[in-house]
Amino acid sequence: MSKYKIGIIAKDILNRDITGIETYTINLLNQFDKYTDFEFYLYTNHEYKNKFKNIHHVYIKNRKAWMHTSISKQIIIDNIDLIFSPTPTLPIISKKNIKKVITVHDLFFKYMESQVSTTKLFFKNAILQSDKIISVSKYTKSELLKLYKINQSKITVIYESYNKDLFTTRKKTTHSNEIHILSVGTINKRKNFTQIIKIIPIIKDKFGNTKLKIIGKPGDDYQNLINTIKDFKLENNIIIPGYVSESDLAKEYSNADLFLYISHEEGFGLPILEAFASGTPVVTSQNSATEEIGKNAAIIVDPNNLMDIADGVIEALKRKDDLIKLGLEEIGKYSWEKTAVQTLSLFKELLK
Repeated sequence: MSKYKIGIIAKDILNRDITGIETYTINLLNQFDKYTDFEFYLYTNHEYKNKFKNIHHVYIKNRKAWMHTSISKQIIIDNIDLIFSPTPTLPIISKKNIKKVITVHDLFFKYMESQVSTTKLFFKNAILQSDKIISVSKYTKSELLKLYKINQSKITVIYESYNKDLFTTRKKTTHSNEIHILSVGTINKRKNFTQIIKIIPIIKDKFGNTKLKIIGKPGDDYQNLINTIKDFKLENNIIIPGYVSESDLAKEYSNADLFLYISHEEGFGLPILEAFASGTPVVTSQNSATEEIGKNAAIIVDPNNLMDIADGVIEALKRKDDLIKLGLEEIGKYSWEKTAVQTLSLFKELLK
């Protein structure tokens, strides 16, 4: 019996700095490569250095309308049975019996200030075209159901995971008479960094010298963040190194006394898992998927309430040992193996 052929559309997402979607895609590919139940085809518009045993890498030179011309033709040539896109984008395919599965990580366009109409159109097209939608959290599923008139049975929640080889407990660097707080993410308004830095004077009054390190690329709130740091005279307390590699990020988690993730909205919250796995206490938002992922082992606060955030940080620092234990227990529920098995089971169900 011939194997079902699965086409995976990666376009340029494997050729960028590693963030949430790249982490998701790379880890699923590494897991899929262990399975011989299917024949996998990976479509990219760039060369990809990683070599696979059971995944055929199909490099299609980048052209205009790559998604809707070059890739569409190649899918037909390769006689693909199911297309899987790790992002909410799909090519226009003339062959109707090809099944389509997408993953929705969040409703990112809600925070975009330009090209919103075009983005919404492509997003909606992928939602309506797909046979199944993988949502990375219950929260994201609920947001999809609010926005689109689709049957909830079309959406399956499959949680992401984290890199177990990198994010693990290790000996922490001791900070003499200093509190070291870490926060990560692209510096945009949604991530709420400007609110976070305003609590530093409160934490300093309680615990003494406090450092906050914000790791991430500059975004639409970067200049506002810099101005706020100057206004609060916190230049000696705030460190912004920009984007760092995953291996360096893992060290930062391990060396932090606390991880602060007070975003206004997240579709999943991968950094929460990375902090749990690193043995670092977490304070996160009560809204969106961050509460869903962190509720059993993190301190949950109102991201719009400065004193609530400060009180949460103070509580977390006092309960440090307890929270570390809870985080390490919670992280055992997650693995990329589990994510891959659930995803492949969905493919099998759809192809029956």
